[in-house]
Amino acid sequence: MANKEEFQYDDSRNPYYKQAQQDLDNNNASAAVTDYEAALAANPKLAGAHYELGIIYGDKLADPIGSIFHFKRYLELSPTSEKAEQVKALVDKQSQTFAASLPNSPTQSADDYAKLQADNASLKKQVEDATRTIGQLQAQLAQSGKHHAPAVQPAPAAAASPAPAAAPVVESTPEAVPATPAAPAPTAAISPRALPVGNTTEAATPATSTAPAATGEAPRSYKVVSGDSIWKIAHKMYPGDTKNGVAKIEEANKDTLGNKPLKIGQVLIIP
Repeated sequence: MANKEEFQYDDSRNPYYKQAQQDLDNNNASAAVTDYEAALAANPKLAGAHYELGIIYGDKLADPIGSIFHFKRYLELSPTSEKAEQVKALVDKQSQTFAASLPNSPTQSADDYAKLQADNASLKKQVEDATRTIGQLQAQLAQSGKHHAPAVQPAPAAAASPAPAAAPVVESTPEAVPATPAAPAPTAAISPRALPVGNTTEAATPATSTAPAATGEAPRSYKVVSGDSIWKIAHKMYPGDTKNGVAKIEEANKDTLGNKPLKIGQVLIIP
């Protein structure tokens, strides 16, 4: 009995609490819930267990009602803790999630409308950029045709020679050269990336890029989609180390996140 009293008021020393943490590391949310509830059965004042259950119910089990219940129990037990403001924001987030799940929810409709507006604006910009690029290419091709089309020279007159007594019979051969020079290739076939310069008889060579290759890896980012949470994103980006992944993402995006819930379309930095 003495051993039970030792861990009643210390989350970290409660054996059920420790086992629940190991279950989370193994991505076994159901087992973690069972162990946290066993820890609370031994000591209902374990505020940390209520906090962890609020996270699990909200992020892993998609149960906003259960999440709100445990977050409010945490605030009742630890109203002045350093996590109090964060937990209040999580309660608001889960309340919004529950409201959005209801039929004909105005919250869900507003989110869908905002997403459609963003997609429409993106498509409109892509069309404008493509139209501008086509216009520039057409102007370059027209300018190239004016500057680089070779002038057609008249065929030189044949030198006068005394008429032969009798005209010899000339047989046609495959090597016979036509009297007029071949017409130049149409200017439309000239690539805007390989326009000839200088002498028009020189072959055009494609331009080569001199930009140096990137030496560092670009920072990763993640665009929030419907149903996402910090825990789910951390689980995707840091498989096997989800808990530390949550801390890394929150630290890298603390100016953006604050205590606000995630929004669909929001871009997070993944360190």
